[in-house]
Amino acid sequence: MPPKMLRANKTFLLAALVLAGCAHDPTVKPRGPAAPMAFSQAGAVADAKWAEAFGDSALLELITQARKNSPDLAIARARQREAVALFASVNAGDQPALSVGAGLESSRISLDTGRTPVGFGIPRRTDVGAAGVKASWELDIWGREAAKTKAAESDSRAARFTAEQADLALSAEVARLWFAVRGTREQLAFLETEFSTRYREMEIIEKTVGAGLLDSDPLSSARLAAAQAKVDEGLGRRRVAAAENALRALIGSAPGEKLPDAKSPVAMPVFGAGVPSELLLRRPDLAAAAARLDAAVSREGAAIADFYPSVTLNGQAGWQADPASRVGRGSSSFWTLTPSVDLPIFDAGRREANLEVARARIDGSGAEWTKAVLGAFREVEDALADLRELAMQEELTGRVLAAVRVRLFNAEARREAGLANENEITAAHRDEALAARTLSLVVWERRQVAVRLAAATGGGWSAQ
Repeated sequence: MPPKMLRANKTFLLAALVLAGCAHDPTVKPRGPAAPMAFSQAGAVADAKWAEAFGDSALLELITQARKNSPDLAIARARQREAVALFASVNAGDQPALSVGAGLESSRISLDTGRTPVGFGIPRRTDVGAAGVKASWELDIWGREAAKTKAAESDSRAARFTAEQADLALSAEVARLWFAVRGTREQLAFLETEFSTRYREMEIIEKTVGAGLLDSDPLSSARLAAAQAKVDEGLGRRRVAAAENALRALIGSAPGEKLPDAKSPVAMPVFGAGVPSELLLRRPDLAAAAARLDAAVSREGAAIADFYPSVTLNGQAGWQADPASRVGRGSSSFWTLTPSVDLPIFDAGRREANLEVARARIDGSGAEWTKAVLGAFREVEDALADLRELAMQEELTGRVLAAVRVRLFNAEARREAGLANENEITAAHRDEALAARTLSLVVWERRQVAVRLAAATGGGWSAQ
């Protein structure tokens, strides 16, 4: 074959190998769902100091304690540090590697092997010393290392956003459980009052039945009501214990450790949902999902670059001499430069499989991002709907409690005038406790939902 034709064939083969990577076009980045025009209720979103808006100093202390002791937050922060370190490690892969070394090789030739002639000036013993530097650099012509670095950077951002989401979720859960503790404590006090009034009603009826003024039917009903009230009181104590134990576990407190005994009223902040399109910039979990999608897209770029040849420069320079004392002289210096090209030809489908893995991860990350966005919109709307309903319930139950207290006031006034008996006063106290407990349930649930809305809108966090 003529030399020119041989060179042409080699050039054609090299060009075909280089262009092989061009057959793999990058995947189009998935688009997220369209944001709704507006939420069902307008209003300014909670800022970063949303917890202070409730006016509960004990809550702020509990959040501080949880941030210090929470293992979940510690795990998220450790993973963030790991991602940052991995980013630094991957980023170093695009830079030249340089090392310095020195060595001494001593050897002595045996005269009894019959293989080494004597008398030709070959020394029996040699002491070869060497010192120098080595360098290696893979040229990132196709952007493979740059894509890996970008993917690692996206992973690092995702880990940071995940840690911030863990902090927000922890603070919100502490607030929710603390309000649950305060609510169950308050409701237990009303349940105790309800039981005492039911028991007193039973005693009054027992005396009346004993005097023969009534039959036994009202007594059995009174006993059943008192027993049910006692059961409800026991359930209330169990709810208090469960809420307190959950809060202790969340803040890293020992079992049985005393929690704050706050009784001051808690304000009801007016949190809104803001603009739906801005929600994507206000939630760290959505920012983390978007960063993971960016990382998947970058890894596809690295997988495509694997189809191209890799070019590496290897070199070393220094001194080498025998005896070692001559190291450093000009005559002992040496250097080598070895460029190499690695042309991928056959790997049993490994690169194709890696590319398919990368593309599958893009689809998966895109679906996870879409799911997270849709879930965020749903969480906001659910919280808004609950707040609207609870606001109406709080107003209604507040009116009922006010009416019951007017009734109690009138009953006590009639008793002072000799027009009301003890049974009427006891029933009025029982109804007051029931109405107050119902209002308490609504009040504390409404504040828990306000916490939920603050967390659903990002808690004042911003990706900008």
